[in-house]
This record gives sequence, structure tokens and C-alpha cells, in this order.
Amino acid sequence: LGEVPLEVILTLRFTMASLILFGFWLWKGKELPRGKDLWLTAFSGFCCVTGYQLLSTHGVRTVSSGPASVLVDTMPIFATVLSVLILKHRPKWRTWTGLGVALSGAVLIALGESGGRLEWNIGVGLLLMAALIFSFGTIAQKPLMKRYDSLGITAVSFAAGALAMVPFAPNLLVSTQQIASRHLYTIAFLAIGPGALAYGLWGHALSRMPVAKASASLLLIGPLTFLIAWLFFNGVPTAVSVFGATVSCCGVWLVHSDQHC
Repeated sequence: LGEVPLEVILTLRFTMASLILFGFWLWKGKELPRGKDLWLTAFSGFCCVTGYQLLSTHGVRTVSSGPASVLVDTMPIFATVLSVLILKHRPKWRTWTGLGVALSGAVLIALGESGGRLEWNIGVGLLLMAALIFSFGTIAQKPLMKRYDSLGITAVSFAAGALAMVPFAPNLLVSTQQIASRHLYTIAFLAIGPGALAYGLWGHALSRMPVAKASASLLLIGPLTFLIAWLFFNGVPTAVSVFGATVSCCGVWLVHSDQHC
């Protein structure tokens, strides 16, 4: 896959994922967004799929994994602020405090996994932009979840995001023909697992929870990632990482304990 442009892989991944989601949508037989709602759904797909994926994947090329995860973890902060400004949500002190605590835990995990080094370069800016643009997509989706099934919203946004990624994928057809079958299986796995399934569950959670609570739950990705690495790949975490994971979990719990959010 090293010779295949990253944009081609992303386009194939999310095209496969959108086909999978549309298959489930046809099985459920729910209504799809129309008119202005269709365009708003497409905008959310451009943000959450095209913009986020292109910015984040290029950003991590110059930022190590620990600091990169912290920068991406700023998304719940952006999303909560935007929900206050645009959706007029009014989270209380538990939510703001919990977000701060959880983000502090993410910083500790990054410090533990990167040996205490945090880089500052153009990749940092790209990752922050990725977090911000994903937040805009989340805010665009939230009102739609009240009128349509979350699966249909996710399917349409994926299709729009994959279509918007095509202009960024040079020689898409030629490059696709050069991908070996075993690598296509890998792309298919990414389309099914971290693609259709993950975003489908995210859409369902967003339809049932306030933006702050749904996005704060994403701060559990860091603790879960190194826990899986520890259990399955013998990646022993540092004491700082373990403490950071504990802090993150406490922060997420605090957000979810806010009954006014």
C-alpha cells in the first residue's frame, strides 16, 4: 500500500462503508433526508469524513501518536462550545469540569507514551483543524437526528464524504487496480469496523445524547487503545499513562453525571 496515495485508500474505504450502511438502511426501510436536510447531511459528511480524514491523516505524519491523540481529543471541547453557540445547549459545571479533567488525562497518557515530548509543527495545526471541522459536522448532524433515523443520516453523510474525497484522489481507477487483493481485504476491514460500524454507533449515540456527553465519550478511546495494546500486544503502559487513563475515565464519568446536560 506504500505506493498507493493515501487519498485513494480513504476514498475506497469510505465508499465501501457507505455501501454497507445503505445496505442496512434498505433493510430497515427508514426515510432519508430531503431538501435542505439533504444538503446539511452532505455538509456533515464533508466535515466528518472528507475534511477530518484528510487533515488528521496528514497531520499524524509529523506528530507522534501520543501528542496526536491529545490534539484530536480537543474535539469534545470544540463540539461543546459550538453546541452552546449554535444549538443553544446549556451544560453545567459538571460538564465543563469533566471535559477539562478528561482532556488532562489524555495529556498525561500522551506524555507517558511519548516519553514526555510534545512536538509543535504544521501537523499540530492540521490535527486541531481536523478536530474543529469534525465538531462542525457533529453540530450539523444533531438537529437532523430528531427528524430522521441516525443510520440514514450516517449513510448519506458517508456517501457525500466519499464523493467529496474523489477530487483529492489522483488516478483513482488506475491506483485501485494496482492494489493487491490482500490489501483490499485490509481496506474492507477498515470500512466495516472503524468505518461503518464505528460511525453507525456514533450516530446512534449522538441521536440519544446531548453533544457534550456523546463527544466526551470519545475521550475513552485513549485508555481503551493502550488497554487493548496491553492485553493483546504486550504493550505495557507506563505508570503515567495508567494514571492518565484513570483521570480521563473520571472526567468522562463527571460529564455523564451532569443531569442538566
